[in-house]
Amino acid sequence: MDKFKVYVDYILSITGYVIAWVNKTAKGIAQKLFGLNPEFVEETDQEVNPDGQPKTKAEFVANVKKAFQNTPAERFFKNNPKFIEELAEKAAALADDPTTPICGKDLLPKTAQVTMHQQVLYCDDSSSMKREGRWDSQNKLINRIARVTTRILPEGEGVYMRYINQQIPNSDSLQFEDLVDVIKPLTWGGDTPIGTNLKSKVLEPLVYSKLPNNLKRPLLVSVITDGMPEPEPKSTFVDAIVECGDKLEAAGLPRESVKFVIGQVGSAKVATKFLQDIDSETRIADVIFVASEKLDVTASNLESDWKMDEWLIETLYSPIMKSENKKVK
Repeated sequence: MDKFKVYVDYILSITGYVIAWVNKTAKGIAQKLFGLNPEFVEETDQEVNPDGQPKTKAEFVANVKKAFQNTPAERFFKNNPKFIEELAEKAAALADDPTTPICGKDLLPKTAQVTMHQQVLYCDDSSSMKREGRWDSQNKLINRIARVTTRILPEGEGVYMRYINQQIPNSDSLQFEDLVDVIKPLTWGGDTPIGTNLKSKVLEPLVYSKLPNNLKRPLLVSVITDGMPEPEPKSTFVDAIVECGDKLEAAGLPRESVKFVIGQVGSAKVATKFLQDIDSETRIADVIFVASEKLDVTASNLESDWKMDEWLIETLYSPIMKSENKKVK
């Protein structure tokens, strides 16, 4: 079984239990505000609270943290011992924010699985991004993706920002609040060596350098582009993803440990054709989701922030769903 799937499943089971505990001890507040009403599993309750019901929230959080000890999940957070504790605290506080659907009954499992992946935003800063308001559209998407994917992450965890051409200092594990200052001074300029720099800026430092034993979380790489590769061959992007899978398998990890979602901004037909070719590439079909709609157009047509958050979580969850469906078959 995929070791990442094991720890995600365990975290989800405990998260569901945490919400059920909040309902049970706070007059169903999570159910009233969000429709969250997971089953209160007595076996999980006994596992988390072996000495009886906790008298305080702090005691409850401590029990949840203890429940992760000596489990498959624990090894992934050995260098961040407060990860589980803070996750429990945020899950228990879900009822405090009724403004977004990402923690609702239908989306919570998807939100949890998305945010358990290390988020990497790999964005286009080629010269053509100055057209059609593409740069501003991309910036809005960056901010929105960062907001929804950091919603239930513990403090200190965040998104990694990478651009095709520019080198950006201090762009690792960014908090949502930090993103504006990072992207504000940036601008477009250059070609589109999207595959070459996917390898050099994302895969080599964030994946290959950590193999075989230091890849702490699976990665979800969101790629935004407005054109076709230039001056590199069109196959370079796909070849980089194939090589990534090969290196993961050689290290004893599943290819799905690094997943990708790619979408287009702007109306360039060459970009549409590039994405269509990627979508038809069978060698990477299990690890990539190609958004069929143009991201900027879809985002501008959504009527509210609520709809935007819902659409983003569904889109980001798509490559995860593809890999899970593969395991079921």
